[in-house]
Amino acid sequence: ETMSVAVVTSERLVGRDMQPRVGMTVKLTEQAMERRRENGRQDPSKGGSGTIVKIHPNWTVDVMWHNTKRVRVGYACGTAAGKVRAFHLALVADEFGDRPETEWNR
Repeated sequence: ETMSVAVVTSERLVGRDMQPRVGMTVKLTEQAMERRRENGRQDPSKGGSGTIVKIHPNWTVDVMWHNTKRVRVGYACGTAAGKVRAFHLALVADEFGDRPETEWNR
């Protein structure tokens, strides 16, 4: 059993592979990090994970990043009105599979 080096394809994209839900633990995707590097912007997650705190009708969500305790708004989670949108969040699955131990699913 070999470890896959194609990290990007193994990302479980919020909005593509599953519906966003409040309380999900997420991280920024490679795509999101690329965009930030191109625009010279900081990584708002500081390399950590966050929790979805609000879902908007326009396929964006707000995330509270655990390392900064700050809520950042408007992360893209798929398509809106036929336009292809970016996927900026991936589900963080812990070593026990897809259900991280959180208050929401105990």
